[in-house]
Amino acid sequence: MLSLRAVNHYYGSQHTLWNVDLELKPGKCTCVMGRQGMGKTTLVNCITGHLPVASGTITWQDGGSAPYDLMPLSAQSRSAIGIGYVPQDKRIFSQLSVEENLHIALAAGGEPASAVAGEIYDLFPELYALRQSKGITLSADDQYQLALARA
Repeated sequence: MLSLRAVNHYYGSQHTLWNVDLELKPGKCTCVMGRQGMGKTTLVNCITGHLPVASGTITWQDGGSAPYDLMPLSAQSRSAIGIGYVPQDKRIFSQLSVEENLHIALAAGGEPASAVAGEIYDLFPELYALRQSKGITLSADDQYQLALARA
């Protein structure tokens, strides 16, 4: 479970997140809604470690383990434990194959591609059949699956 308690963020002197409390439970879908400029992307970037949190806590609890503090972890370290997101524009390499896209993402995360690729293809079996296809040739749904697999 991912828990946020009294999370605050500032862009310069502009207070953009105000005492956010949120629990994201495994297997559950959570929707964060609001008008443009209300802090939704800022919230996600704070969770993933791409933006600093001014105050508050973000903790992660995996299964029966004790929760641990994510605040000192980099975005790359958070990604390695499964915390990531897929931006609206998907950000895949359109001229590279599915397999090449995955290798780049895994290398960036410090994972050996051969060790993790099988797990990814188990989660996204459609991608295995398309592994030699270039990103640009994939359907929108397949591109989204590739973006999720890269995250």
